[in-house]
Amino acid sequence: MDARSEQSADIVVTVEGDCATVNLTRPHVRNAQTPEMWNQLAEIGRSMSDDVRFVVLRGEGEDFSAGLDRQALAGPMIDQLRDNPQPFIAAAQAGFAVWSHIPQTVIAEVQGNAIGAGFQLALASDVIIAASNARFAMRETSLGLVPDLGGTGALVDAIGYRRTFALCATGDFLSADQAHQWGVVHQVADDASAAVTALLDQLRGVDAGALGDLKALLRTVARDQQSWDAERDVQLRRLAALFGSAPT
Repeated sequence: MDARSEQSADIVVTVEGDCATVNLTRPHVRNAQTPEMWNQLAEIGRSMSDDVRFVVLRGEGEDFSAGLDRQALAGPMIDQLRDNPQPFIAAAQAGFAVWSHIPQTVIAEVQGNAIGAGFQLALASDVIIAASNARFAMRETSLGLVPDLGGTGALVDAIGYRRTFALCATGDFLSADQAHQWGVVHQVADDASAAVTALLDQLRGVDAGALGDLKALLRTVARDQQSWDAERDVQLRRLAALFGSAPT
């Protein structure tokens, strides 16, 4: 089987046959995400080869992703959020929305923590396979913000309004087993990588065109652009409240 890789300091993409693995490679900071990584994710998704049928989103090390890198909340990022937040948020959302727009089946392989942007990246996939030690949380309200990377619409679709409200408002952790019981996670496994491999083998027996059309159909039925727009609009209000200025 042929294999080829593309990499940056923070994300490594490896293509083997019909499967591309997108690996977050910042284990020293629990794969905390930066705005540059969101730009890279958007470009990786948009440029995915037609020869690829499946994409696996992974995080190197003990955690899938601990969310936003707090060190990024300084300097130029703060200036942009204060002075011109709308294009910044739209660009950030693109790194997550792209996975629902492409025809490939996207699987998130989650271990350890998936917090904030990490949880929302997993929710951007079509299927989540979780290790038994995985746990999920939305912690944005602790920063005076709201989730704005597609997670609210995906969660309401999966678990309903009330559970989503409680989860996002409190920032409580959701265990892998509870996430499976609620329908957020497809499968919990001691060996998540092996479970992903087994699922890929099963899906390879499904007609590629039918799988792509099924994804497009279900994504259309589940949600539309309005949920992304609503997240962006509410986040603009939160930023205005935090910075004491009118949203732009």
